[in-house]
Amino acid sequence: MTRMIQRIKDSLVTRGPTSILVRAALCVHGLRHGYVVTFPNGVISVRKGDREIILSLAEFVMVPLMLECYNMYFDTIEAHTIGGRTVLDFSQPRLHRYRKSGVAFHFPSIPEDEYMDAYTDAHLPKPGDVVWDVGAHAGATAYFLAQLVGPTGKVYAFEPDELNYAYLLQNIALHKLHNVVPIKKALSGATGTADFLMDGTMSSGLNDYRMYADHANVRSVDTITFADACAEFGEVPSYVKMDIEGAEIAAVEGALALLSQHPVHFAIESYHWVGGELTWKPLEQLFSRIGYDVRSSAHFGLMFTWANPPGHADGPQRATTAAPAS
Repeated sequence: MTRMIQRIKDSLVTRGPTSILVRAALCVHGLRHGYVVTFPNGVISVRKGDREIILSLAEFVMVPLMLECYNMYFDTIEAHTIGGRTVLDFSQPRLHRYRKSGVAFHFPSIPEDEYMDAYTDAHLPKPGDVVWDVGAHAGATAYFLAQLVGPTGKVYAFEPDELNYAYLLQNIALHKLHNVVPIKKALSGATGTADFLMDGTMSSGLNDYRMYADHANVRSVDTITFADACAEFGEVPSYVKMDIEGAEIAAVEGALALLSQHPVHFAIESYHWVGGELTWKPLEQLFSRIGYDVRSSAHFGLMFTWANPPGHADGPQRATTAAPAS
């Protein structure tokens, strides 16, 4: 039954956001969850009460996820009042400000989720650490990690999507992040090249792990393994945040030999579907093979997996999000 439902979804997605069937399916899905989904003036409107999120048509596959995270976006991103409604407009590139920290970033579309509490739930990077932000998108998480490790630390920010990478560079310049090193490569299970769905959104990723096909936006990108990246940089990170749309299994599996010798803490978004199951299950199995202390939870709204090396288990951590630099 699950595979049949997935085939139906795949069939709908291939029709695109202008399809009457696709729009009807999204409207019905919205109503089932208490939302009104409409398509005014070439955008997607998702309304509930006096709140509204506006998306570009290109983001139509994100509508179900937006319903799940609806309140979270209003809790974390500053909205605007338009026509008596509280509106978050993600339909075009713009500057968005996080409510908790007051820090603003340029985003090509939907802003990154402010999940620093989740990313630091099992380990808190400290000043001087070398850390990786794998799947850096426009650089918001890289910014917050940069504040934690300070000027003596370093953040390697991996982002192969061309549009996202351009915004990553823009935000590095905006906030003068001299300790952030942008890497225009995809972390993967093999070093070389691979097809990548390059649509300038948070859902861009290696095509082999994408749930939905979008051949028009597939491009070839450089890939690199965990071990080869460490060799190229000349150092092993102490901590890795990872959000790479399902490629996390191959990336971790290819790194097991190195990780068994060099302790690295991980915080991974593991709600992606690969091979008919969410990635947190195989991730837990992989880390357990090398004795890492691993756990997964949906406590923060989406499934995360945290892994600490043997003998390096931390208690729950909480990062204090840094205020904007003066």
